[in-house]
Amino acid sequence: MKLLVTAGGTGGHIMPAMAIVEAVRDKKHETEVLYVGTNRGMEEKIAQTYGLDFIGLAALGIKGKSPMQIARAAVTNASAFIRAVSIVRSFRPDWVIGTGGYVTGMVVLAGRMAGARCAIQEQNSFGGLTNRILSRLVQRVFLAFPDKAGAFPKSKCVLTGNPVRKAIARDEKRGAGEYLLILGGSLGAASINDAAVKALKILKEEGKVFKVVHQSGAKDYDKVKDAYRQLGLTADVHDFITDMNPVYNGARLALCRCGGLTLSELSVTGLPAIMVPFPHAADDHQMKNGLYVEAHGGGWIIPDEHLRPERLALEIKKRFFDDDMLQKAASNLLALQLGNGSKIIAEEIVGV
Repeated sequence: MKLLVTAGGTGGHIMPAMAIVEAVRDKKHETEVLYVGTNRGMEEKIAQTYGLDFIGLAALGIKGKSPMQIARAAVTNASAFIRAVSIVRSFRPDWVIGTGGYVTGMVVLAGRMAGARCAIQEQNSFGGLTNRILSRLVQRVFLAFPDKAGAFPKSKCVLTGNPVRKAIARDEKRGAGEYLLILGGSLGAASINDAAVKALKILKEEGKVFKVVHQSGAKDYDKVKDAYRQLGLTADVHDFITDMNPVYNGARLALCRCGGLTLSELSVTGLPAIMVPFPHAADDHQMKNGLYVEAHGGGWIIPDEHLRPERLALEIKKRFFDDDMLQKAASNLLALQLGNGSKIIAEEIVGV
């Protein structure tokens, strides 16, 4: 069997594609895989890590752009589509699966025109623009969250949860964990990084001292390290953590954004979270993701505009020291099965 996966832009799109590849290969070892992504960013490096052949295309987004930028994107994307058609005709895949990013549009369309079976995988509770358009063309739409907005054709949808890499798994021997895990990042999470350090200062003054692991993102790393030092706080600060599984499994409570993949990894490991949705996410999908988890008792939302050190300190104090509350939230999060998509998707693909 030949499988072409396409994803671009962010880890939130790329890693689900890699998880699907892992699961398909487990079921059908001889599967030949080609990854088509953008010619910028992290795709090629990740493809090499997974032993995949990779081809990069130039692709540009159009949502929220100026007329001049849209015109430029149209020319760039037309060229990418012509190249995608050539790639698909040469590779002749049985399946083309897109997991997000503008490059996905050109490649899945090329696959559909060539007669391949096509599918898209949506990581969030509200589908992105590219996936909403492609859903009319493909045979399958794999969903991480229920499609309450009716963005996709119901007859094509399969609720699978997100595909999460095999490296992310719950440690059955662990207890409630021992530390607060703060997941800040270089894009859009400066508010979390800033509020978290100040909140921990408030808690220390109240005699609440505990271990902290803080992934700040490269952009804020020096600033966060210096803030802890100036406030006399101790924390294990990283710009990026490559192997997240032991970090998830050692944590007691997380503080994070509400990207679909992040919440799915928390669901797999049963790690409850204080969630701060990124306020500028497309179609406010992070808030929708977080509300779904909160409604099922797996975490607690603080809107970004309400993220003040005092509010955050109170929320951490309320959650972190309550064993019963955390255990119940962990059970609820596990029951959501947001990260169980890999196996179901692989069965759908291999079984056809």
